[in-house]
Amino acid sequence: MVDSHAKKTPQIKDFLNESFVKDFFQQQSHRRALSLSGFKILKCEINPLKIGNSKAAIEFILQLDAGKKKDQSKYHQYNHHPLYKSFIGKWRRDGKGKEIFVHLQKIWHRGFNREGFDIKDGRLKIYEPIAYFPRHNLMLTSKASGIRLKDMFVQKRVEKEEIETHIMQAASWLAKLHSIRPLPGGVYYSMKAEEEKLNEWSEHLRHIYPDFAEKICNMVCYILDKERSLDSKCFVLIHGDFHSGNIFVDGNDITVIDLEASCIFDPAKDLGYFIAKLLATKKRYRLALDIRLQERFLEIYTANIRSSSYKKGILERVDIYKARSYIQLLHSRYCRHIHFKDYTRYEKHKLDPIDFRYWIKRAEECLH
Repeated sequence: MVDSHAKKTPQIKDFLNESFVKDFFQQQSHRRALSLSGFKILKCEINPLKIGNSKAAIEFILQLDAGKKKDQSKYHQYNHHPLYKSFIGKWRRDGKGKEIFVHLQKIWHRGFNREGFDIKDGRLKIYEPIAYFPRHNLMLTSKASGIRLKDMFVQKRVEKEEIETHIMQAASWLAKLHSIRPLPGGVYYSMKAEEEKLNEWSEHLRHIYPDFAEKICNMVCYILDKERSLDSKCFVLIHGDFHSGNIFVDGNDITVIDLEASCIFDPAKDLGYFIAKLLATKKRYRLALDIRLQERFLEIYTANIRSSSYKKGILERVDIYKARSYIQLLHSRYCRHIHFKDYTRYEKHKLDPIDFRYWIKRAEECLH
């Protein structure tokens, strides 16, 4: 008879328990998968990055000891001295981690493992997908080094010229991703899910600000019509959530994380979303960035595209996704914590009419 406890799938709370995590990494099969077979795990530090009921991200910092082995391994020089190894764990309740892991592996081997590229191109990175453990619904990746580009925006010691340089690097990174040939068996963007999402945003926003109900409805309908009319020949591999919070800067290197939403779709979506988020951050923190930043970003992007097959019309579609992003921003800002079953709202999320009108106007300008 099989022990029912042994069949139990670990939950996120288990990966916040140092004893459980240490036992997890001590398992021989796990150490082998992580190239840690010759090491003893002395200690495990757990650093929760993002914890939710359905998914989570946790940093695991292992203190290792190679013992007294006299082999000629690459770690020989560290004998008797503890080493530190960091992994980022991505846990998902829905069990889709394997699909995402395989997708990341394909991206890694098709352009981001630094093999076959020049030094400049090799500075544009993603985190390395290292291992997936299906019984635990857990994916382990390398840790991105450096500082988030978003965090650099608010650090006064960082010169605006340096920030702008990294934004241009982000354009080159995106061109590199979009130039990868569509992956065999790749997941296409779901228009059904897109329609459900935008219609939900529209319903919620129209309820909290009825004066803009007609405008919001018309904009959402226009965006969906444009997306439905797209020719799939222009689709490429996209990031799906490309913004400064997912970009790490380390000297001349940039590493982009969170490719869980990556799929095959219109490349203009990544461009419009990044620019809209950048302009929103610029306004929020009153950043004195170059007024031509958007134009320069797109110029760098188009100059670095390896394939010109999808260039036609891409820049004209950027504004559609900027408008979509402004609607998404409003929904995230004012509707995320609202109970729409009975339409009650927490007082701490009061509507700011001036802010609401500002972003509606920006979205309208993008669609005219």
